Amino acid sequence: MLFNSLDYLIFFISCYIIYWLSPRNFRKYILILFSLVFYAYWSKAFLFHFFAFIVLTHFAVIGILKTKKKIFLILGVGINLANLIFFKYILTYLQYIIKEESAHFPFSDSITAIALPLAISFYTFQMIAYIMDAWRGKFNESPFLDFVLFILFFPQLIAGPIMRHDDFYNQIDNAKLNWDYVQRGFYHLISGIIKKVLIADQMAKLINPVWNDPAGYDGFSIVLAVLGFSVQVFCDFSGYTDFARGSAFLLGYEIPENFKAPYFSVSFSELWTRWHITLSTWIRDYLYIPLGGNKVSETRFKFNTILVMSLGGLWHGNTYTFFFWGLLHGILLGIERSLFGKVDRKNLNLQKKIFGFVIVTIFWLIGASFFRAENFEKLILLWSNSLNLKGNIIYKPDFWILVFACYSVQFIEFKNYFSPKFENLGKWLVPVLSIIVYFALVKIETQVETFIYFQF
Repeated sequence: MLFNSLDYLIFFISCYIIYWLSPRNFRKYILILFSLVFYAYWSKAFLFHFFAFIVLTHFAVIGILKTKKKIFLILGVGINLANLIFFKYILTYLQYIIKEESAHFPFSDSITAIALPLAISFYTFQMIAYIMDAWRGKFNESPFLDFVLFILFFPQLIAGPIMRHDDFYNQIDNAKLNWDYVQRGFYHLISGIIKKVLIADQMAKLINPVWNDPAGYDGFSIVLAVLGFSVQVFCDFSGYTDFARGSAFLLGYEIPENFKAPYFSVSFSELWTRWHITLSTWIRDYLYIPLGGNKVSETRFKFNTILVMSLGGLWHGNTYTFFFWGLLHGILLGIERSLFGKVDRKNLNLQKKIFGFVIVTIFWLIGASFFRAENFEKLILLWSNSLNLKGNIIYKPDFWILVFACYSVQFIEFKNYFSPKFENLGKWLVPVLSIIVYFALVKIETQVETFIYFQF
């Protein structure tokens, strides 16, 4: 069920009305029920699979809290990692061998028919974090239904943000309907529509033909197609997060931000405090710090950084292009540390900020080509055709308008223009933006497009 679909609109309005009309003590159960329906809409079979791992994780956490024995930590983390590794890496590799190499295994047809469970990367990391936090003594009890709602909460279920227990638990029995959350909810929903439907989906129409047939376009268009993909992936994923946060606000919950104008970063370390924030902090807290964090030698620091960023790349998928995307960013973080130490934009003058912005943008775009290409053959084909002197072009007004729109919405977020005075701004901002979005959607005939990060 896509956020940008009529089905979700009907689903959410139904949930919203029933939820707020119900007595406070029943609202938790209403959200659990609708969250189950939300996931079952995609697959009833995998809902049972998903719920089974919720139950297993719950028992592992209870074992940790009651006995403090490490075996429950190992079992809890182990079963979740095994689930992720099997479906995302082993199974998909077998499917690739069967389809591409015409190999035959017992039950080959059944193997190729199995889909990747929706949201598996996100809910696996969320449950592992919960197990680790239990082991670290960050909470003393784990009510089952609260845990179920924490994992299943439908606004963030499919593609995050990756929540921690302290982001959510204290809100479960305290969610209230207030005007501030209603305004912020509508603002985020409108922002999500603008980013996803009006920018990301429209950019996809311009750049997909280039990625599918780079030989048919001139070199400048190929370079711009990489820029266009970076615009698309930000507005697509950030738009999803806005939909998620907006839906949560309207239900009386505040869930974490996942993006803070990443394309205005002036260093690679700053970039990873602004892009996919909840994944970055997860990697920091549950991989990087256990490996020693900053309390290690410079050589060990660089190795750890490259290792965790490479694993972060593999989290996105089992292709080597994702691995090299993560590896590239790990190397860049290590080089930055060696050359400049810890970079703080507050201590940089304008010239250094501009230089940092340009360097980060160039290498982000290089990385974006790894992220989009499925293999090195397609990557080489793309960049080899960047020398074309003739061919179709995409650098028309529509392209530049979408690039400008992407950086404009980030500039607004970067400056945090709305948050400090949102109560006053919301009185006219939400209606005005709603009218703009309505007429834009009427003008643009577009089919409902899935979100890029649903594949992860």
